[in-house]
Amino acid sequence: MSQRMNAGEAVIELLRQEGVSKIFGIVGSSFLDILDPIYDRDDIEFVGVRHEQGAALMADGFSRISGAPSVCLATNGPGVLNLTYGIASAYVSHSPVVVLAPSASREHQYRDSTQEFDQVSLFRPITKASFPINKIERLPDALRQAFRVAMSGKMGPVLLDIPRDLMPGAEIDVDMLPPNAYRTGQTRARGDRNLIDKGASTLLSAQRPVILAGGGIEWSMASEEVTRLADLLGAAIVTSYGRADAVPNDHPYHLGHLGRLGSDEAIEAIRNADVILAAGTRLGQSTTFYDNRFVPADARIVQIEIDANEIGRNYPVEVGIEGDAKAVLEDLIEKVREGEPRPNQAWVSDIKDWFARRDQRLQAEERLTGTPIKPQRVYAELRKVMPRDAIVALDAGLAPNFGQDRLNFYQPRSLLVPLDLGGLGFSFPASIGAKFAAPDRPVINFNGDGGFLFNAQEFETAVRYGLKLVSVVMNNNCWGSEKAYQRYAFNERYVGADTVNPRYDKYAELFGGTGFYVDRPEDIGNALVEALNCDGPSIIEIPTDPDEMPRPARLAEVQAPQGG
Repeated sequence: MSQRMNAGEAVIELLRQEGVSKIFGIVGSSFLDILDPIYDRDDIEFVGVRHEQGAALMADGFSRISGAPSVCLATNGPGVLNLTYGIASAYVSHSPVVVLAPSASREHQYRDSTQEFDQVSLFRPITKASFPINKIERLPDALRQAFRVAMSGKMGPVLLDIPRDLMPGAEIDVDMLPPNAYRTGQTRARGDRNLIDKGASTLLSAQRPVILAGGGIEWSMASEEVTRLADLLGAAIVTSYGRADAVPNDHPYHLGHLGRLGSDEAIEAIRNADVILAAGTRLGQSTTFYDNRFVPADARIVQIEIDANEIGRNYPVEVGIEGDAKAVLEDLIEKVREGEPRPNQAWVSDIKDWFARRDQRLQAEERLTGTPIKPQRVYAELRKVMPRDAIVALDAGLAPNFGQDRLNFYQPRSLLVPLDLGGLGFSFPASIGAKFAAPDRPVINFNGDGGFLFNAQEFETAVRYGLKLVSVVMNNNCWGSEKAYQRYAFNERYVGADTVNPRYDKYAELFGGTGFYVDRPEDIGNALVEALNCDGPSIIEIPTDPDEMPRPARLAEVQAPQGG
């Protein structure tokens, strides 16, 4: 049954049909018709931020943790342009973020009018779809199409461009339909039965199997299926870059992640694999570097991917199965069980040895000394007190990247990283979105000193909304990743690599939060416990060793050529 309402009310009702409870953005004159109906409602909230980039990253963080769609809203021109980094982040993470993007009035378009840009074209490379509407009557259908695309298959962001002259004073008829009346939702494509049989046969023949668990495991909530299959096969479990939370880290076959600053033990296991089950991963560059430093050239690969275009794209496969990771794994488990698997006990023994070696390696870092503190020692101290259900956001950059191999994750959707985008300034606003999505879970974000300042203004947002959120700033007064390249490739000729910073604990206090300054390792754990018990947001500043710079994994790409 249709109802007639003004266009702004229609937008809010359509969003509520999708279960949207938060809209992230900055108030703008181009969409006041949408904001006004929120005034006296308590079922949907506009979260006003301090920069549109923060809004998009918050929406990304919200969707990654909740698995649900999120919405961001910005004024046309510079407001929408400021969303690009955050929407690109959602694109690489496959987050279903819907962007409502007002644009210049139709009579002013294509005349270089005030704040006029081709927003639709600008966002096409970083969204699943980007499209305009030119008649207000199309608004309900267009919004439903945006959510339909965002939530289907391999999910991702969608931009809906709405000329700012369409909504004022307009009334439209809206059919009040639940989402299942106009889209299928998150279906579980089960995969071709013949390919599943072939995949199971390949796995049963393996002597040294490894399961490489990727983002598809998290989105489909398939961690239990991964561990069940590993138990059946006697397979090592490693995770792709940025997906260290794909399986419980205390499972005895879990060895850590691949990629930058990856686990030595995970790397050794996959180098010795004869069969690799790439489950919910495209085997991307940040995980594999597109070469054979980790993935053996002679390993047989069974790849599960919901996007058929990714199967065999980066490595040849023996079996490629298009489908939802959870659904395909369920069927693989059934077929493997029917085949009466006989795990290679020598390989299982190796896995257990690697598991023990990893534990010993990380425990040894508790004895690292020196001033300023080594970042590895910071994580060693934090591991002792980190809540098991904590959500962790790690920024790009050297110090935060140490955390993937050094923090423990026990449930899916507990880790947020910039993934292949590798952008600084990600973790703090993403963690704000995560806290809105999971208000009862502890949320902690890790930053270098440079990356935190990219979006430090959002600390005021966290204070205003009373978010119990902890930001750890590991301050080495330099751009660590870039300085490492200059050390190893350019003979320590440092240009633009060093920085000067404020006291971040004082920054927190200026905004009305709580600040901690910790320069002794033995005080780190107590500071985190105290910060987690604060009534609002807090910052823990920890000076860290600027000389702790491992050789970059992609050093050859910037290595200065030798004369000859």
